[in-house]
Amino acid sequence: MSARVVRYGPEQLEGLPASFAGFLRRATEEVGSGREQSWSKAVSEFNERVPEMALPGLVVQPWLFDFRYRRATGEAVGRFLEGLKEGRIIGTRCEGCGRVFIPPRSFCELCFRRVRTYVEHSGEGEVATYSVAYIGTNPRERLARPEVVAVIWFEGTKVVRPNSHHVFHAAGLMHKLGEVEPSEVRIGMKVKPVWRPKEQRRGEITDILYFAPVR
Repeated sequence: MSARVVRYGPEQLEGLPASFAGFLRRATEEVGSGREQSWSKAVSEFNERVPEMALPGLVVQPWLFDFRYRRATGEAVGRFLEGLKEGRIIGTRCEGCGRVFIPPRSFCELCFRRVRTYVEHSGEGEVATYSVAYIGTNPRERLARPEVVAVIWFEGTKVVRPNSHHVFHAAGLMHKLGEVEPSEVRIGMKVKPVWRPKEQRRGEITDILYFAPVR
């Protein structure tokens, strides 16, 4: 046999958490369904093309790899996340062009200078663009109620130069809109953040539940 799939027997699965054991069982079933023949064929073709490196056999065994990543957020984004935990939106302001960066940056690409001034923002902004989502994180299930996802531009974060018709903008945030029907959303609509209760905040962007219209 040119290829074979190693199965997990009861002795290998014994003592494992039920969810993990179930995953291994399903994985080996999926690997073996209709693929052994194609792998065997691939090994045979390889042996014919490169006989001096002929493979005596191929053993396919699925494994679950658990990767855990850590990375530093840096000073600017770190202060931004700490601000979210406190119910505050923190940005940086360039002393050259006057733009406010939210999320904060430590360098201005227009002025080519370091940005060191931190400012607190009210969080009010406008809808720059938006999309109505009918499917959530599970592509197989349609949302019971459509969600509106928008890019929010904050007050003071853009510089308009009428002579050149250019708008220099300092990023923005993508987040959900709430307390508004999808048909009511408009580009340019003024919005403000709605926060999680203080005891539930963790220093994450989801500390903002959504942005709601400024009535």
